[in-house]
Order: sequence, then C-alpha cells, then structure tokens
Amino acid sequence: MLHITQTTPKNVTKALGRKAVTNFWFYDSPGEMAIAALCAGKLKQGTNFDGNLSRDEAVKRATFGDMARVPASDAMLSKMEKYAFESNKRTWRNDIAGGMPDVPAFIAGQPLSMRRRTIVESDSAPLAILVDLVSSEGIPADIMERRGAAILALVRVLSTRRPVELWAGAFLQGGPSGMDACAFFARIDTAPLDLARAAHVLSSQSMPRQIGFALAYALGGFQGRWPYTNEKVSRPLMKDIFLPAMPHVTDALCVPGAHLKDPMSKNPELWIESTLSALEAGEAVFQAA
Repeated sequence: MLHITQTTPKNVTKALGRKAVTNFWFYDSPGEMAIAALCAGKLKQGTNFDGNLSRDEAVKRATFGDMARVPASDAMLSKMEKYAFESNKRTWRNDIAGGMPDVPAFIAGQPLSMRRRTIVESDSAPLAILVDLVSSEGIPADIMERRGAAILALVRVLSTRRPVELWAGAFLQGGPSGMDACAFFARIDTAPLDLARAAHVLSSQSMPRQIGFALAYALGGFQGRWPYTNEKVSRPLMKDIFLPAMPHVTDALCVPGAHLKDPMSKNPELWIESTLSALEAGEAVFQAA
C-alpha cells in the first residue's frame, strides 16, 4: 500500500474557490484493499445497498474474483472492437538542444547532436484507466452492474491494442473538516487481464459501498458526501486530481463516479459508446502528465 497526500492542483483549487487536500491510498490488488478494510475494523455485513455480501465473502471475492460476472461484458465487446486509439509515450529525440549529448552524432558533425525527452503519439504506449466506482445513492445496483460490464468491455478492447494498467476504487469526501477528499484505489492485473477480479471489482457494489466506504470512514474522514463536498469539481477534474499522485502515468482515461443525472446512470452502454466515439475523434482525449 502507498499513501500519498497532495494539495489540489491550481485549476482544481480555483474551481473550488479554496485550497484542499487529497489523501490517496493505492493498493497492489483488490484483495489487499479488502483485507485493509477488514483490519481497519469498519467493514460491515453487506446489505442490498452495498452488494449483499458478508464480510468474509466480500474479502474472498475481492481476492479471487467472480467469473459469473464476466459474460455480461462479452456481449458488448463486438460493439467496441471497431474503435482504435492512439496514446502518448515518452521517448528520446535528437535535436540542436537537449539534456544530454549524442556523442557519435557530435563527432560526425551532425547538427542534431543533443538528446531531449519528448512525448510522441503511439498506438502502443501504456494507458492507465482509472475508474471511480462510487455512485449516487439513488442509482440501483443493476445499473451499476451494467456500467461495470461496459467498462470491463472497454478495458478488454484496449488491452488487446496496447499496454493497459487498470485502477478502480472509491473517491470520496475526506479530511478532518470534511472539506477535503480521500481516494482508495486498487490495481487490477492486466498482463494478462484478470477477468474474474476485474468483473467483480467493476460490477459489484461491494467494492465501493462496502470496502471503499469502510476504509474512508476508518482512515479518510468520510462523512457521506462527494469529494470536497463538490461533485461539480471532483468529477470533471478527476484526471487533474489523480495524475500528480501517479507520476509514472503518461496518459490516463478517467471514469468518474456515477451521478444520478448522468446519461450513464440511464444507459451505460450508450454512454460508453459515445465516450469511445469522442475519444477516437480526439475530443477530451487522454491527458498527458
């Protein structure tokens, strides 16, 4: 587990109208995150609201996954395979100025005898997908299950085209004053993609509402609201908030928490397809760190 504390970036601070702090907890696996919730002493027996799993079953499925949830994403794969994406990767280029010399080029009298670090478009560059599993209380579990299946289908398509790392968790209100934010995210294996764990984490309300909430209440100062008590800032600016805490990430696709008024809460499949179309067209494309 890695714990990082960050002050909100300037654009987020400006949007909030005040300074705020975000505490991030990054876990190596969903199982580690579930065990941390159990050890924190706040993990409760599940209800219809949060997945209907016992504490032991919640930890077990987070650790080993649930293959029964995989078929729901299979039917969506054919709709998404038509999309192709280019991302960015960092590479070295020769130039007249740079951070280090290219000695052979200098000896040969070439004008581009320095090396500089730059970002170039590539269809094979690593891509981080960050999924906030939190949703408005009024969104029923079946809608969130469909949303999770659609996101899993997206991950499956992208992972066949380039290296992908997948993170999922809960981004919530936090801090002693309740005006800051906390985030509890677990990494899911993608090389190869761990379908069983990914299907459970992305689809079951046990991860955000049972495990995520337990950690947020125990460690993050959660009081039941959206991050910074302002979902109009935390959701659209999720990438700006997360990327400073993940310096290894060059490009990221963030899926914010589901709000009751979102198109995704009514039709997850249509929302995913429209998002993919926008990404392919270069609109709201992956943000470079």
